Amino acid sequence: MHLNAELNALFSLIDDPDEEIFDLISKRIVTYGREVIPRLEDLCEETPDDKIQRRIGEIIRQVQFDSLVSEIQLWNAENTHDLLTGSHLIASYSYPHLSLNALREKVAHIKKEIWLETNDLLTSLETATLVSKILFQFQKIRSERNNYEHLEHFCLHSVVEKKKGNALSTGILYQLLCEMLEIPILQISVPDQNILACFQRGFMGDLVTDQSFQAQILFYIDATTGKLYGQYDLDKYFQQYRIPKKDSYFKPLSHQMIIGNMAAELGKCYLSARDLERKKDLDKIANLLTRTEK
Repeated sequence: MHLNAELNALFSLIDDPDEEIFDLISKRIVTYGREVIPRLEDLCEETPDDKIQRRIGEIIRQVQFDSLVSEIQLWNAENTHDLLTGSHLIASYSYPHLSLNALREKVAHIKKEIWLETNDLLTSLETATLVSKILFQFQKIRSERNNYEHLEHFCLHSVVEKKKGNALSTGILYQLLCEMLEIPILQISVPDQNILACFQRGFMGDLVTDQSFQAQILFYIDATTGKLYGQYDLDKYFQQYRIPKKDSYFKPLSHQMIIGNMAAELGKCYLSARDLERKKDLDKIANLLTRTEK
């Protein structure tokens, strides 16, 4: 009861003409965290004044950013850096009402579909073909190159619920499912491409010392179509665009780098002057994650 009374009192002061008072009020409201967002949204709908709406929108943005920073820091401190949770956290900045449990259930259902069709006798090529078939034919997922006009396509929730995504989100889903099934298919960092590589069974990631990463790769997967292709095809790409081939391009991306890239790419959806602060927020999150890798 006391908290409701305090919030009501704070809400009544949002329209104070003194910017310093508004700054104090907004900082106090932000301390309530994500739980205050629905009440702020209701207040915004009830308020006809454009200036007050902008103030409320700024408070909501700050709540989302502060909460995301805290949650990302906790996620970054974990040993596993779970891709599903990390993806959900970034998506929740733009869509705070998304359910993590619902996402887990949808992904688990797809994983079960794949698992029921696999067996120990399948080769890596056959297994990857199966994963691609279930995602892009049975599940009918439609993916595109990263299009910054479709913000929702950067979120895993859109991929598993609406069957629409982009190279980034479908690539994350593909790797996530493979990790759950203990299949060594991981994203790599070939310039201007979103592709996954299938590594030899028993691949140990950062423990590779005596051989190049490329030497451990069997084939590649296009994240937007699930199409498989070989080293010859990738070499043609390097030659066509005159890109010097480096072994670092074939090193699997860490989960921090993948989620950091997701934050940076999502930020590019906020390019208007009105949304520029949101882009800055997501860039800060991206820097926070990628800095730990350097």
